[in-house]
Amino acid sequence: MTYEQVVNTIDNKRRFGKACGRDVTLEFMEALGHPESGMHIIHIAGTNGKGSVAAFVSSILQAASFSSEKPFKVGLFTSPHLIDYTERIQVNGKQISRADVTRIGSELLKTNLKLEPTMFDYWLAMAMVHFKEQQVEYVVLETGLGGTKDSTNGLSQLPEVCAITSIGLEHTAYLGNTVEAIAGEKAGIIKAGVPVVIGQMASNAADVIRRKAKELGCKLIEADTVDKAVKLGLFGGYQRKNAAVAVEIVRCLDINVDEQTIEKGLAEAVWPGRMHIISHEPFVLIDGAHNPSGVQALKDSLISEFPKDKFSFIMAVMADKDYLEMAEIIKPIANRIYTVTVDSDRAMQAKALAKALEDKEIQSFACGDYNSALDNAKKHQEKIIVLGSLYFIGEVLEISDDKN
Repeated sequence: MTYEQVVNTIDNKRRFGKACGRDVTLEFMEALGHPESGMHIIHIAGTNGKGSVAAFVSSILQAASFSSEKPFKVGLFTSPHLIDYTERIQVNGKQISRADVTRIGSELLKTNLKLEPTMFDYWLAMAMVHFKEQQVEYVVLETGLGGTKDSTNGLSQLPEVCAITSIGLEHTAYLGNTVEAIAGEKAGIIKAGVPVVIGQMASNAADVIRRKAKELGCKLIEADTVDKAVKLGLFGGYQRKNAAVAVEIVRCLDINVDEQTIEKGLAEAVWPGRMHIISHEPFVLIDGAHNPSGVQALKDSLISEFPKDKFSFIMAVMADKDYLEMAEIIKPIANRIYTVTVDSDRAMQAKALAKALEDKEIQSFACGDYNSALDNAKKHQEKIIVLGSLYFIGEVLEISDDKN
């Protein structure tokens, strides 16, 4: 099979499985001889921020390895990708090669399992095989959806530390329709005796996690925020909260990391598509804020960084997202919103989105594609903010890379 054939075959697997993802992983890892065995796993869940926290932790650990007498390798598993599937699996900041995806993926597709794996299950299994081959010691593992039933929760290796970055309403059809229910689902990654780090969140959500940690005899660390004097590689005020979670995670590990190394890792962290300035003339910032709490964090950062400005927004979302609440959040700082349709069967159509926003008295214009929206936004000579689905952000990044 070619790379394209492997990726397309995996991509056409079910997005949401008939079986519990955790159970699929248990069977998959058993069939593969438990490649995850012996790895130091950092397991990260949360509504927003888990990708940024994972990027910070990976960067700090790489900095620690560089300065260590005994260097080690750091694996990173995240989702979704923005441009290429290989982004999901990285070792020391380097994406898995297409050749390795082709080789490992071809073998995984031949694996005979009783339960039907999803696309996500295959990529997780591929990550574990790749990390084993590369002799990775530390694995930074981002959950896919939720916690308790998530595929990443089916690994046999007990994590070194678990972290929950934030709690908000998301995927309510799968995780529950209250903050407390979602917090309980995310808290499902907590294991007996394993330290737990949590970010700043509503007290009712935090209480659920506190009770779970106490029930399982876990040390609980509540992260604060990183001082403004510390340089971060990721832009945006809310990233200081994410950085604080990452620092507390690293401090839970059985590894000596001094403050200078921590600050080096924070400064060198890279996470494309999150508060990411892709152009200064004109100013264009992209952010994968695709739910109300993510959009609120984006808004707070924009107000903090540019307190006197209003913006032109370009927005594309999935139809199952709470796009009206998202638009209401940015309404006070938006002069107008240009809508675009994401290349997905689940996409909210640009015209329907613009009409819904107009009904909320938000000046909106449907555009045929991102370039059309950008050309229209440029006419107003104000900062342009692109937000919404991570798949849309990936499309924008790819277009921007092609132009550079």
